[in-house]
Order: sequence, then C-alpha cells, then structure tokens
Amino acid sequence: MLPGEVEKREVRRAYNEMGGRLYDLRYREEQRRKFDAALSRVSLSEEDLVLDVGCGTGLLPEEIGRSVGFAVGVDLSQALLSWARSKLREVQNLDLLLSDADYLPFREEVFDAVFAITLLQNLPEPRKTLSEAMRVAKPEAPIVVSGLKKKYGKKEFEDLLSSTGLRVREIMNGELKDFVAICGKKVS
Repeated sequence: MLPGEVEKREVRRAYNEMGGRLYDLRYREEQRRKFDAALSRVSLSEEDLVLDVGCGTGLLPEEIGRSVGFAVGVDLSQALLSWARSKLREVQNLDLLLSDADYLPFREEVFDAVFAITLLQNLPEPRKTLSEAMRVAKPEAPIVVSGLKKKYGKKEFEDLLSSTGLRVREIMNGELKDFVAICGKKVS
C-alpha cells in the first residue's frame, strides 16, 4: 500500500458519500470567492492549458469556462467528478479525470497554470502534492494554492510552500477561510 493510502481512501469515501449536489450547496460560494481572489492576480489566455488539481465538482472550470484554451480537472472522488461532468457536459475545452493528486498522469512542464484550491488539508503528504503540481507546470506558470486557516498559520503555510521549491509571490488573506497563494517555480 502506498504511503497515505488509508487517509486518501477516507477522503474519497467522505466526498463520494457527500456527492456533488451537496458539495456545491455547501462550498460553491466560498470556493468562488477563492477563485475570484486568485483570478484577480493571475492572467489566463485563450491559448492556456490549465490544470485544476482537486477539481471536485468543477467549480473552477465552470468559472474560467471558455476563456482558456483547455482545462483539465483531476479529483479522487468519482461522485464529485460525475456531478461535474453532468454540469459541464456542454463545455468542449474541458476534460475531467479520476486521479490521485500525488501521482498526476501528465508529463513534465505541460500546463500554463496550475490551481490547487482547498486541497492540501485533505492530503497526508502536502509536500508531495505540491511537488507534483510543480512538476507538471511550465517554468513560468503561476501555481495557485490555498491553505485552510484552521490547519495552517500564515507563516507555516508560506514555509510549506517554500520548502517544496515554490517561490511565493503573494499570499492573500482577507476574509476567506483559506490563505490563497500565487506562486511560481524557484529559478535556479
């Protein structure tokens, strides 16, 4: 069994039991506030290939819609992905995949932007998750990560990001339940 597999199974079970409709009812507005904060600082273009790690019910792809070249969402919960697929079936520039955030099925340096919103607190090895996000991001790609304030203090969150090789450009605090960090890869 892979490290952290028991914890991931529990997370998967909990989100599968919750289902997409309830997830959207509970979290849509808070998630949208995080996306709005991030998107106010990150420019996406019609040519960009964007990855949403832990996409849940597809709220970020729904938000960025047709304003990017192509969006890919990955999540561990089949129930949340099924809900996302049903909501977003008309969106042609989107693919949703069942995948573990610690073992992304993509080659290195392919995405123009990577988002990991409301994800880290659900995973046993957040450094591994962040390393995977960095691996698939192009050298100049923004990597947007949030950290639940109940789990991380601002300094602890910044230290976590820096320890994985991310260069923190900005951490937004505000009235959100999460810190939202705009990062990039550190330049050697």
